[in-house]
Amino acid sequence: MIRKAKSILGLFLAAALGFGVSTTSRAEPGAAEGGGGEGSAATAVASGVPLDDAALERILQSGYVEVEKVRLVLLPTTVEDKKGRIVRNLAREDFTLREDHIPQTIQFFTSETATPVSIAFMLDVSGSMRMSGKLEAAKEAIRYFVDALRPQDRFALICFADEQVAWVTEFTSDRDLFLLRLAVQIGYGQTALHDAVAAAPGLVQASGDGKKAIVLITDGVDNASVITLEEAAETAKRASVPIYTVGFSSLPPGLVPEQRELRTNFEVLGLFSEETGGTAYAVHDPDELKEAVARIDEELRFQYLIGYKPTRSLWNGRYRSIELETRKNRYVVSTRKGYYATP
Repeated sequence: MIRKAKSILGLFLAAALGFGVSTTSRAEPGAAEGGGGEGSAATAVASGVPLDDAALERILQSGYVEVEKVRLVLLPTTVEDKKGRIVRNLAREDFTLREDHIPQTIQFFTSETATPVSIAFMLDVSGSMRMSGKLEAAKEAIRYFVDALRPQDRFALICFADEQVAWVTEFTSDRDLFLLRLAVQIGYGQTALHDAVAAAPGLVQASGDGKKAIVLITDGVDNASVITLEEAAETAKRASVPIYTVGFSSLPPGLVPEQRELRTNFEVLGLFSEETGGTAYAVHDPDELKEAVARIDEELRFQYLIGYKPTRSLWNGRYRSIELETRKNRYVVSTRKGYYATP
């Protein structure tokens, strides 16, 4: 039983080190000092060295174990080659990381494809989406995406129109329930795109562990937001969840560059995606829409999750830029551009 308890403690200490928690030990008055004492055991924990039974026993006998939280910045990351193909099987050593041009050490790294994915679909249900069948095409693309997900993956539906951004279905693995609620959505009112982008990260970031993403489908025509584009962009910078945007236009591709309003709207979607490490897609028919969501699924499936503890301990609320690159310059890295060091 004692050995089992030691094993559990060892697992806790290892998990604490790996997921943003550090541990230190402090001896009771009169405890022995020296290289074989609990101080060296704590050093072993801090350095990530596996602890044996003797080291665990010293920690248990020290009478005091202090656990404190460490701020770990996580970067969901996608890597492509110059032809746009997803690059897999990279290792921690293949990346370089800087924060405000200061080199950082990558302390957490995983590329597990079996990790569950949680995807929040944000669907524009404004009146403009009813035109040319865009809303029905968007719903069909979401059904297509959900059908390709695995049993352990989760999905949610958030709809927005007028001044409302609301959950329709919270995160679930129940396909039937999700698709039933998706099917009954109808178009109404105006588009509050900026408000939706501002609300999205807060809704999704607290949804649990694992890979997360927001997939926002809209025609990009904002005509009802309370907040400005600049305010929405600032909120996007605070998001730790990548936002993939799909801008739906019924116009042929050749006409879009000649339409200033449409071009600006697609640029706005691109801004939201770029800041958060997602990708923006401009589509013109249901087939292109399906291709876009299939590509997003692939990016999420082969995503790297990279974490580091910033070398600067002062959390003063200022924005810090992030530069993540591969040592092979021919690869293109997509991740969040920075974060606010919120106290």
